[in-house]
Amino acid sequence: MSTKELIEGCLHNDSDSQRSFYEQYSSRIMGICMRYASGAKDTEVMAGYVFKRIFEELLKYPHDADMDKWVDERAIWNAVAYLHQDKHRYFIAKTTRYMENKNATGQPVDEAVLSAEDSRKIYLAALHALTPSYRILYNLTYVDDVEPEKIIENLEIARETYKVELEQARFQFKQYLNTYLYENGLRKQ
Repeated sequence: MSTKELIEGCLHNDSDSQRSFYEQYSSRIMGICMRYASGAKDTEVMAGYVFKRIFEELLKYPHDADMDKWVDERAIWNAVAYLHQDKHRYFIAKTTRYMENKNATGQPVDEAVLSAEDSRKIYLAALHALTPSYRILYNLTYVDDVEPEKIIENLEIARETYKVELEQARFQFKQYLNTYLYENGLRKQ
């Protein structure tokens, strides 16, 4: 089935097309949601929201675009929109930091060393430890490689706020990562 046929089928509520779309993109969307959500349960709820929104946005799909890239971009921004729905949790979490006073152990870590499955779990744990706003900035900038201008515009924040918050997000991520690596015996003190 071509991309055009798949989209048309989904737009006409064809269950085979919708199932095919889901099967084709579910692991991709779940992976994105896993990075933006705070845990497994939140990931599932977020993924449901993201899929619903993507199905609604299929009308706007530019037919000359790469479908995989379009789905990724829509999944990222809809995951961010999902987090922004719960403003109370989004902003309050910024003021309470679970491990803020816990000492970072070991030397600074290079995220590139985290390729094994155990390390991937630790990487996600450190990512999930970030507050929602820091997790958004970290993912958009360092993982999804979104241009800073686009982040600033879409999140409606000042450039200086972006810079300061991103610096804090990266610092905290490295602290959490070092702590989790130490606690799991992958880094010596």
